[in-house]
Order: sequence, then C-alpha cells, then structure tokens
Amino acid sequence: MPRNHSASLRVGLLTALLFSFAQPSLAGIRPSFSLDYCSWHATDIVLVEVTPIPGSFRVRESWKGDLKPGNLVTVPGLQPPPGAAEIAAYPQEFAEILEGRRNEQIPAERAGSQMILFLEKAPEAASDHWKPADLFGEMKASAVWIDGGQLYAFRQVMNPGPSVLVPWDMSLDKMKDRVGEIRRIQLELARVVAIEDGVARAEGLKGYVSSDIFEAQQLALGELGKSGPKAVAAIRKMLSDPAFAGEGAALVKAFAEAGGESVGEELGRRLQEQLEFWQANAPALAEGWWDQDASPHAPMRERYMQTWELVLALERLHYRPASPTAEQLGNFWRSLPQLNDTGGLSQLATECDKLVADFRANQD
Repeated sequence: MPRNHSASLRVGLLTALLFSFAQPSLAGIRPSFSLDYCSWHATDIVLVEVTPIPGSFRVRESWKGDLKPGNLVTVPGLQPPPGAAEIAAYPQEFAEILEGRRNEQIPAERAGSQMILFLEKAPEAASDHWKPADLFGEMKASAVWIDGGQLYAFRQVMNPGPSVLVPWDMSLDKMKDRVGEIRRIQLELARVVAIEDGVARAEGLKGYVSSDIFEAQQLALGELGKSGPKAVAAIRKMLSDPAFAGEGAALVKAFAEAGGESVGEELGRRLQEQLEFWQANAPALAEGWWDQDASPHAPMRERYMQTWELVLALERLHYRPASPTAEQLGNFWRSLPQLNDTGGLSQLATECDKLVADFRANQD
C-alpha cells in the first residue's frame, strides 16, 4: 500500500471505529489486535523473520519470554491460504477495505519479511506449538506484519463488518517501548500483590488504579477488593479524591468487597448522597445529558455508573436500612419519562426495585 495513502486511510479508520463503537449492534465483534491486551497476556513476544517454510518463523529479537534469537517458531495459524496476495496488493480505497474479502486473509510474505508475534505458551503444550495471546483466540489478531516500514494488524474497523488487515499507526520502536513498559508494570504489580500486609498492599495498588493499561488497572482494582478490611481506609480516600472519579464505580465495588458488612452504613449514606445529587440535577436529566456527551468519562456518566454500583453493592450486602433510599431513587428515576429509553438508563430504577424486593423478602 503506498505510503502517501496511509494518513488519509487512518483518518477514515478512526472515524469508522468511533462510529461503530458508539452504535449498538446485534452483529458479533470480530477479532481485533490489541497491543496492550496481547502484551499483557502473551508469555512470549518476538520479532521474527519469515522462513521459506509456510507458518515457520525465525526469532530475531525476544521482547518477552524465553525464546532466543535464532530459535524457530512454528505457527500453523499464520500460514497464508493458497493464492494469498502480498500486502501491497490489498485494497487501498476505504470502501473496498470495509468490504473485506482479500484483506480478511493472512497475507503472503516473502522469506526474510518481518513480523511481531504475541504468543501464549500453554503449560501442557509441546515446545513448538503456541496459542494466540489475543482476547478472541485468533492467531491473526496476535500478530503484526511489517511491510515497507509500515506496521499492519487485523482490526474490525466497522461493526458490523469483517476483521481486515489495516495500517497500525505506530512505529516499530514505539511498539517495542510499549511492550517493555507493560512488561515492567506487570512485574511491579506482581510484587505488590505478593505483599501480605493489607495496608501496604492497598497503598501499593493505589498507584495502578488509574493506569492507562486496562489490564493493570483491572488487576489493581480486583486485588484491592481482595485485600480485606485493612484496605478500606485507602479505598475510602480514593473514593473522595476527584483524581479517581473515573474509577468511582469500580472503587465502590472494591470498597464493598474489602469491607463487607462493616461498610454497609457508609454505602447507604453514599447512596443517599447520590439520590440528592440526581434530584438537584433533574433539569440536566431532562436535557438529554446522556446523548450530549458520549465520552465514557463524562462526569454525569461516571456519576450514573457509581450510583448503579452502589445499588448493586448494597444488594450484595443485604443492607436493609438502605431500602427507603433505594425506593426513593427508583421512584425518582421512573418519574422522568426521558429515561424510559432503549439506552438502558431506565434499568437503574429496575435495579432499585430488585434491591427493595430483596430487603422485603428477607425481613424477619
């Protein structure tokens, strides 16, 4: 693909991605390469060169794992199909790219061409067999092709739509740096998780709660919940810190898990505060705030998700004194006709009803 076409193509792909992920779709999500996910889950990440034997590669650099330069790696899932074309012959026009067909296939590669493989070693697997490291279990979404200095990866650029080979807007050096950064954080987190003291463990995990690496963030939040009552003070502090507003819902879940019944009263107070906030901001709800700002971390969206998680946490804890607040919140939410929509906002009232019903069913 000509280099002067790559910039306009990437603009088109970005637009398509934003549009497709903002729209609900009944179609299945197709394999898409994720650098962070593959880097986190791969046991071995290697820069390789293609050998004359289809599906066989020789390691040039090892970025993660035990493979060494010169080792041969056999990956049948990356063997091009009969009649496969080289990347240069793939569609160049955006409309043709979205149609798929040829660019859905593993491309033909000349011997000596380079790729980056993200591989997972199964404990029971033979030394020459590998699993894909990607979320979809597809080898083609666990590899990056290099052609003329340009990186390419399989992505679903429109949903619904196929998974196609498209330019990846990152240099090889930057990709290697990102892999190294993720590996470093992975090792750091492993050391923090191994800390036995709950207080020190929670303080150590705090530094990763807002990580831009999703897998690191999720691990830190999950381990906070497992850290027990000694982590409650640290989580409470984060819940009150605006810097962690984007993780408010996940922190509520960790707070309830770590503190258990001992934090039921506090969670009940927080739900009351949420009720008062929504009552005071009823005009904003009437103006369609959900559709006005579609970004995941819009303040009102973050508030909504935190309110939702509070209801779920109180239900899990069976904290009965929160029943009146939950009933008020459900009635308030149901009183706003504009929230009785297909976007799921009205489900908050349904969750409140479940919470109240649970309390009533378990009354002495």
